Amino acid sequence: MKMRFFFVCLILLMSTLQGCLSDDDDSSSNSSSNCDDDVLDPDLYGLWLQHTYYDSTIREITFQADGEIEGWPTDLDFDQRCWYIDGDFLIEEIHFPQEGKYLKKINYQVEGDLTFFSHLYTSYVDLNGQLLGVGNYNDRPTECYLYHKSGAFADNTTLNSTINSTQFPNFCTWIHADPTGASPTDAWDSTHYLAQDHSDSVTTASNDNLMTVEIDEFFGEIDWYVSEYNYGFTLNITVNNQYYTCYTNWEDADCIISFSGIDNYYAVWEEFEIATVAENGVDICSVQCDIEINELHLREEDWLPGTTNVTVQ
Repeated sequence: MKMRFFFVCLILLMSTLQGCLSDDDDSSSNSSSNCDDDVLDPDLYGLWLQHTYYDSTIREITFQADGEIEGWPTDLDFDQRCWYIDGDFLIEEIHFPQEGKYLKKINYQVEGDLTFFSHLYTSYVDLNGQLLGVGNYNDRPTECYLYHKSGAFADNTTLNSTINSTQFPNFCTWIHADPTGASPTDAWDSTHYLAQDHSDSVTTASNDNLMTVEIDEFFGEIDWYVSEYNYGFTLNITVNNQYYTCYTNWEDADCIISFSGIDNYYAVWEEFEIATVAENGVDICSVQCDIEINELHLREEDWLPGTTNVTVQ
């Protein structure tokens, strides 16, 4: 009887030790993910459904707690999609076994059962970890995609009501399929601009503020949509038979157009924003003068009618 009791105790002890050893072994995890799950946002865990138009396909994304992403988009060429948080940004890491990986940097913000996403850029890294390049950069306020947590809303009416009462993050001007009907094209509904003498007086200096320019009411923003290496918005003026060109993004321009907001890569004229036209190292007007406005270009091939003459003093 004593010998039998000894063997029972020994078996129990060995079972306990085995369990302890296996707990310390990372290979015992049920997850097959090779993703780095050190920095994740638990608010993103779970299944999310894209908010879209009623007749469009609803895309699904699942953020796993092991750092893996499942769902749209699907691609037979990549073997795994991972995610992690870098500061305020969501990084999506897409592994291609024969090429390397793509790193997508994304603005994101979770608001309860809603999440806003806006893609910034994609970088490309080869199998040796060498950065091959960075795709187009987009840091301007823009149209975002919105996802809602699966099962959080009983119907579209409740979902749309929640969307309409939610403050969009700063990186979103619009959302895709906005329930209010707002659209990026609304910014182009503006029909006229008004230019007026700036409240500052002109001097013999070469950095005077000359005029303010505002656009009649519109929603969202008007942006110069090409590369940051272009000139942005353009204003062509004539003073005392001398022709000058004002830009937003050219340091050597005769005069510059500036805004109260900060747009590092793209020139963006946001609703209610007033532009200031100022001398830029050229003394355009020293005393009272008449400025003839020839054209206000909003994009390379678009211009807006408005004020043609302003007396500046």
